[in-house]
Amino acid sequence: MMNSVHPDEVLKAILERGCRKDKEAKLRRLHEICLTEYNRHTQGARDLSVANIARIAEANNLFKQKTVWNIQSKDYFTLIRAWEAFNGPKSQLAGKRIAAPENKYAFLEKITDPAVRSLCQLAIGERDKLRAEINMLKSTTKWYVDMRPKSEGPIVHGVQSVLVLTDSELKAIAKAIDSKSIATRGWIATDTGAILDDRRRSIFEPGYITGIAKVLQHAKVDLNSGMRHLP
Repeated sequence: MMNSVHPDEVLKAILERGCRKDKEAKLRRLHEICLTEYNRHTQGARDLSVANIARIAEANNLFKQKTVWNIQSKDYFTLIRAWEAFNGPKSQLAGKRIAAPENKYAFLEKITDPAVRSLCQLAIGERDKLRAEINMLKSTTKWYVDMRPKSEGPIVHGVQSVLVLTDSELKAIAKAIDSKSIATRGWIATDTGAILDDRRRSIFEPGYITGIAKVLQHAKVDLNSGMRHLP
């Protein structure tokens, strides 16, 4: 017995919910493909299964066969299911041609309501996707144990291992935070290490002076003279 709900009504309901123009075009094209397959054979010889229609859609450059099984493609899936239900029970021969993904959810055929059956299919598909992602994460998890001793005292990031400055560079940045140099420009140095202009607008954010001072201290530069003192 054929389903009383015509696929035209299912397509209309999907489009009324609103979708992008490119998706609407694909839905209408998919609808035409199903109609062509419906008119091409008699009821017993038709194969309007999701697997077969997805294969035909890929052959017509509509979308990849596996796309229809994605959660984002539920509208394509629902439309094909509507055609399958409208066609009625498949013959035994057609049932043997069902592809592997269809057989995986064969138990869902016991659900008589097409809409509920489609929702269950989507939920199970999402579950299988999450399960595959979890298994992939489990197979690639690696643990690294760092047995190196911890450094004593604070580390100045970017200075301890890679920073190399010339004497002229050190003198230049020492002058940048020199109190006299700052005052000459009419600027103000705050307790937080920021520099403000004569209108108390921020020129350099808090930590600017203290950060440079730490770099110079690490390089053993006398902030008063700007000269390097070797250990």
